[in-house]
Amino acid sequence: MNLLTSLRYTFRQIANHPSFFALAVAALALGIGANTAIFSAVEAVLLKPLPYSQPDQLVVVWEDASYIGFANNTPAPANYLDWQTRNLVFTDMLATRFDTASLTGDGQPEQLSGKRVTPNFFDVLGVQPVMGRPFTVQEDKSQVPVVVLSYNLWRKRFGGDQSVIGRSILLNGVQTKVLGVMPKDFFFSDRKNSDYWVPMAFTPEQWARRYTHFLTVVARLKPGVTAQQAQKDMERVAMDLQKQYPESNAKVGAVVVPIQKEYAGAARSGLLVLQIASLFVLLIACSNLANLLLARSSGRRREMAIRLAMGASRWQIASQLLTESLVLSVVGGFLGLWVGQACWSAFGQLVPEQAGEGFSVNGQLLLFTTVISIAAGMLFGLAPALQASGVPLQDSLKEGGRSGESRGGLRLRDTLVIGQFALAFALLVCAGLMIQTIWNLRKQELGFQADHLLTMGVPLPEKKYDTDEKVRGFFRFVVEDARALPGVKGAGFGSDAPFVTIGDTDGYTVEGEPPLPTGEYNDALYREVTPGYLEVLGAKVKEGRLLEESDHEGGALALVVNEFLAKRHWPGKSAVGRRIRFGDEKEPWWTVVGVVRDIRERGYLYEMKPAVYVPVTQVKKPSSYSMLVVRTSNDPASTIKMVEGAVWSVDPQQPVTYVRTMDQMLETDVADRTRPMILLGVFASLALVLACMGVYGVLAYAVAQRTREIGVRMALGANPTDVTQMILGRGMKLSAIGLLAGATLAAGLAALLRTLLYGVTLVVPGIYLGTAAALVFVALVACVIPAQRASRVDPAVALRNE
Repeated sequence: MNLLTSLRYTFRQIANHPSFFALAVAALALGIGANTAIFSAVEAVLLKPLPYSQPDQLVVVWEDASYIGFANNTPAPANYLDWQTRNLVFTDMLATRFDTASLTGDGQPEQLSGKRVTPNFFDVLGVQPVMGRPFTVQEDKSQVPVVVLSYNLWRKRFGGDQSVIGRSILLNGVQTKVLGVMPKDFFFSDRKNSDYWVPMAFTPEQWARRYTHFLTVVARLKPGVTAQQAQKDMERVAMDLQKQYPESNAKVGAVVVPIQKEYAGAARSGLLVLQIASLFVLLIACSNLANLLLARSSGRRREMAIRLAMGASRWQIASQLLTESLVLSVVGGFLGLWVGQACWSAFGQLVPEQAGEGFSVNGQLLLFTTVISIAAGMLFGLAPALQASGVPLQDSLKEGGRSGESRGGLRLRDTLVIGQFALAFALLVCAGLMIQTIWNLRKQELGFQADHLLTMGVPLPEKKYDTDEKVRGFFRFVVEDARALPGVKGAGFGSDAPFVTIGDTDGYTVEGEPPLPTGEYNDALYREVTPGYLEVLGAKVKEGRLLEESDHEGGALALVVNEFLAKRHWPGKSAVGRRIRFGDEKEPWWTVVGVVRDIRERGYLYEMKPAVYVPVTQVKKPSSYSMLVVRTSNDPASTIKMVEGAVWSVDPQQPVTYVRTMDQMLETDVADRTRPMILLGVFASLALVLACMGVYGVLAYAVAQRTREIGVRMALGANPTDVTQMILGRGMKLSAIGLLAGATLAAGLAALLRTLLYGVTLVVPGIYLGTAAALVFVALVACVIPAQRASRVDPAVALRNE
């Protein structure tokens, strides 16, 4: 039998049994579609090369400052220069720092996010502008205002006009010459903060700093050097610097991370688990189809026997049935692409932002879909094909021959059901672990009232706001206008709002305490705030008072500290009246006027740190980048336009950025956990339904096959209760074995979630037992209908039919 004949016979079978084949294709399309949707994200984040030349040779190098709570800390400029000259494993190293700019002049004011970079930035990454050129070392040293634009900004703001090259645009109020435009797919660090690149333009004094840490460093490995070898060499360099500069570097190490791994971040573990989970769902769907085909092949035993008697070989019969399965899988795979697109549309917001724009059908995705479609067809079609081709010829041709299934076939069907329950149990346990993780994170005390809060970034151009009075005056006028808005209960500025950053710290000295060992220093989150800011947040005073209008320039320097700092330095004593100094001996002392309950400035995931809040009215050179925080009496999102208007009433050319409610910021902080939790829950629920369908199908088929046996048992005195217990017992036995196998599988799958779990161990008895109880209950419900049907068998009817 050739392929064309097999296909012709397959399509005839589909036409004769459209409902069966439609159900099979739908189940396959759902399983394959879920896999293609997740693989699209996996491919974009973990497999697709980053838009650099030989990205596998690029690594990110961090400082290890674990002793103050920063395992991957941004390097200091002087350390970067020493790394660059002392390493033996890199061809070159670049440095960048985050930057913002107000673009004005052409159209509406727009706030941009970009990077200040060293001149070798483009050469180290191996990417050049698609138009124009990068800036030179001389332009960096002379601090000439030049810029390279991103492709998206060039298209969006300048309409793709090539004449913009060589023109000057207004960035932060400074005429800046456009040198080039980067390729369309180029980005650095993340997709959202890559509007432009400007020279680092540091002075020698800035490059000599070892106590300020704000750079991101990327290096290119020499040919043949691995990331592990680079790690060892950078540890050597770090130890040399510890000896040479003990005051600043005594406990500072170095960490080398491949750039692809750094880019994927916490999304890596979640995506791998979700890909495995979607494969589990497909396996369960395939095992259900295998059970259906096994049942169908039992009904086709006489047909197969006739074909054997007419001269067909067993291989021809098996290949015919495999052809039917492969046709099903190919159609299911084709429809699976459409289902994958639909899944992305429905759950796209649950995909990590690193995945980019959305579902993309490319060569890798098509290859993946083809492979899993064919594999699925072989998986659910092989066993039924082998069983059908092995029918005993004489027994099957007898007119009154029994149509029962062999013991081997029954064991295979039971094994498939056990596997379904094992896979479903593993998925449900992992979903339970993620739910517990989110609960543990969200139940933490925030230290402020997160509801009805609106935040927006307001970065002031330093050239325009070049004096302390101009910065303070802007803050004061905006706060006054915002407070006068209807529905606004309060407003204030802070250099950072909670859940914005894990850093922005400053070293401090406590009056009266002995000096710390060389290389160690106290480190606190440093926040410059306007009077009333802490009240707007809803901070709770534990001692003393909050900052007031009376804490102005020329008065006694006042600050507020958090409980963590107070308990660390003055346990059991009053902190009010104590004094703190930032920097060296030349700096003035600040007096603690109040203590507030610990505010989760760094988000849910990071440990608490000391924190200080200083009045912007007393700070020299206050931060030009601040967050405006507004408390409203209604939905904060409804006041966005009015609050933006309050900013523009003070400065019509001042853009705002990162406009979000605090509730949105809280959700974003746990998004890397929430996304896999929801999708795992969806997959686990689907797996549970499919597993229950599997056990129902097996028992229903068993009742149909054993009708004569059940009739004999009841004729010999068995009562309906005995028959019900027999059927239920079989279903419960299969479920119990599946749960035992699933427990081991769950522990292995949970290990992949280790980096995402919070306050949860890999094996939580309550979650395992609760999941097992739920599965047993659902399995019991699935077994009831076949058991009741068996108990209603009429012995006379059953024996007469036989």
